Amino acid sequence: MTLKRPYIIAGVWCVLGLIYSGQSFFYSLSVGREYLWQRSFFHSFVFCLQWALLTPVVLRLTERFRLDADTLLRNIGIHILLGFTIAFAQHTVYTYITTYVDNGFVLDRSFMQLLPSLVGYVEYGVLMYWSIVFVHHAVGYYRQYQSEQRTAAALRSQLAEAQVQSLKMQLQPHFLFNTLNAISVLVKKEPALAQTMIVRLSDCLRMTLERGTTNEVTLEQELEFLNAYLSIEQVRFGDRLTVSMSIDEQALPLSVPTFILQPLAENSIRHGIAKRSGEGNILVSAAVRDGMLMLSVSDSAARKKRSAAAVEGFGVGLANTRQRLQQLYGAGATFTFAENDRNGHTVTIGIPQQSHGA
Repeated sequence: MTLKRPYIIAGVWCVLGLIYSGQSFFYSLSVGREYLWQRSFFHSFVFCLQWALLTPVVLRLTERFRLDADTLLRNIGIHILLGFTIAFAQHTVYTYITTYVDNGFVLDRSFMQLLPSLVGYVEYGVLMYWSIVFVHHAVGYYRQYQSEQRTAAALRSQLAEAQVQSLKMQLQPHFLFNTLNAISVLVKKEPALAQTMIVRLSDCLRMTLERGTTNEVTLEQELEFLNAYLSIEQVRFGDRLTVSMSIDEQALPLSVPTFILQPLAENSIRHGIAKRSGEGNILVSAAVRDGMLMLSVSDSAARKKRSAAAVEGFGVGLANTRQRLQQLYGAGATFTFAENDRNGHTVTIGIPQQSHGA
């Protein structure tokens, strides 16, 4: 029994005692009988005091003989017997005390004379007994439900966290292998450029290790990693690739999923600029609108038309980005892929505006 339970039990029965006295008062008015408040309060006090003392006993019996599915029929029979026994004993004591006081502290009737009254009113005590049993089970099932809900929520959170980490781990090797493949091509043809790419790749790997398992960083930190990645691609493509930034300063301290922009830029380069011989431009934008942080990466290189439904066809990057957004924000995030007026395509994501670490 917790420290608070006795006070709760006493409080409940005090309230019920006042209710019983009020019922007695209104009943007396309805039948035109004189209302003796001292007598009414005394009877209510004795009754409620008895059940306040019996409640812990009934609670222990209820816990001992729970009405669970596997023991329901047997324990119902036990509670019927216990309920009648306790109710009869309670009402017997109640009758003797109230009769003794009401008659001027004199017992003028024997047990056999009181027996009809004891049997006649015992069902009221049985009702009290079963009320305690049902309330105890109701509270217990509610607490169990709350505990299961908390456990389920924790498991869902852990599952989502594991899924996000899995998606991140797919992106990182994907980026690494693509970069190493580009370096291997340059090693014999242009070793100086290959060396430059290796140095910049080390910067990217350093930032990756520093972030560890962090799921969110500031947009400013994310742009730092993106610039390191784009510097590698600019070494690879030379004058064929230019990068433009349009970043709202208000967006810089806001929280974004880590490594969210790199796969978008990689998609634009791999499926746009890399497949044409002319120059191309990557435009990265960030703005705050209506409580949402809008991030977009667009290219100006013509490519084969693809619908938003075919985003998965571009590979791991965009497919994983959509899944990560869904895991982290659910319906609160948006993801669109469309043609733009620069003769290319734009990927735009929207996430709830949130300060980093909030």
